Amino acid sequence: MKKTGSVLTAILLTGLLANPGFAQNLTAGAKIGVDFADVSGFEDPPFNYTTDLKTGFSFGGFLGVDLHEMFRLQGELQYVQKGTKATQADDEAKFHVNYIEVLVPLTLMIPVEGGVVPRLYVGPSLAFELDCKAKGQAAGQDVDVACDELGATTNTTAYGIFFGGGIDIPAGPGAITFDVFYNLGLGDIAKEDPTDP
Repeated sequence: MKKTGSVLTAILLTGLLANPGFAQNLTAGAKIGVDFADVSGFEDPPFNYTTDLKTGFSFGGFLGVDLHEMFRLQGELQYVQKGTKATQADDEAKFHVNYIEVLVPLTLMIPVEGGVVPRLYVGPSLAFELDCKAKGQAAGQDVDVACDELGATTNTTAYGIFFGGGIDIPAGPGAITFDVFYNLGLGDIAKEDPTDP
């Protein structure tokens, strides 16, 4: 797993509760979601594994400021579970990589009648690894070890770009919103050389 590849993707289905009442142009709230993640690179030698999506969850909060009636800049902080499922013959393992992630979406709010607000957004992400573990079956044995015990030294920070959309549904003083977005990792999860700092 020393060269696991460079793309980590996630789609998050989230439900948010926003309460902009404390300031006219500020919005804050909590979010919780489901994450579907995969990691590229296991398909290539020397691993030759087949990979599949791994399901995790995320939760956190956000603070946004309306720059215009159609534009919002937002900062988000969340805990998110990523990783992948990897299989080869009778071997099967789940690689769990957990992060604290910072997202900064620039949002376009589309004006429509009826109070519901559709949104489109894009922005950078920066993630800080909390831990990396492998769990499953290898050579007929149960495996539950840290990734570095398998010779896989991971980068402790990851960065990417994300884009998606959502909808705000008015509810009391705030709104309940539902989002779907895709987070594309732009750097390697595993270090090319485990001796690198």
